[in-house]
Amino acid sequence: METRLKTMPGAWEIAPSVLAYTIHTDTTTVAWAYGLRNLIIPNGECLGLAGMPFDHARNTACQHVLERGFEWAFSLDSDVIAPRDAVIRLLAHNQPIISGLYNRRSPPHAIPVMIKDGQWVVNFPRGHVIEVDLVGAGCLLIHRSVLERFLTKPGRPGKPWFDWRVDLKGHAPGHECLSEDFSFCWRAKSEFGYKILVDSSVECRHVGLAEATYGAFGPLNCSPVT
Repeated sequence: METRLKTMPGAWEIAPSVLAYTIHTDTTTVAWAYGLRNLIIPNGECLGLAGMPFDHARNTACQHVLERGFEWAFSLDSDVIAPRDAVIRLLAHNQPIISGLYNRRSPPHAIPVMIKDGQWVVNFPRGHVIEVDLVGAGCLLIHRSVLERFLTKPGRPGKPWFDWRVDLKGHAPGHECLSEDFSFCWRAKSEFGYKILVDSSVECRHVGLAEATYGAFGPLNCSPVT
């Protein structure tokens, strides 16, 4: 399912065109909805993709970028609240691949979703652009030239950019058994020589739902009731 929200024309009409896309597999918070509503998308629009596997949704968005002539793809996950000017600040670096900073909600908790030399990055300069090996796609800006470059050397059939490989554990080399966002970064860096950058000044909130039961308070259980 796809939904689109166009930005109002005005002062940003001369800015680079951006397709901001979100992916959903569950419910979202009101806080996130407000964050998306307030997000500035220079000369672009927002594409919502729901009910798809993560890799398929991201690849669908990338295909939209190329087919409809957008210059940039901006990925915002439906549990990441970015600063209102996040896209503008990331665009200002004019780098092929650059991410904002957000932290893990799953173990290990509360550390940035970025890896360097096989380790989670926990010590880094605040307010600077840093280079890592892998980063999540929760707040990620990619130039169309990167997407075009990938097409010159396709990955697995039908998965030109993002490819969920976690289920290949035991069947492929360890460095290939990655989530779709990490596998994208791995290929971009190892096969095409791109730098994977993070602007640590673009600090995002990684949010989720919670539920209260008698004597307990914790994450919302979204499992079907049987």
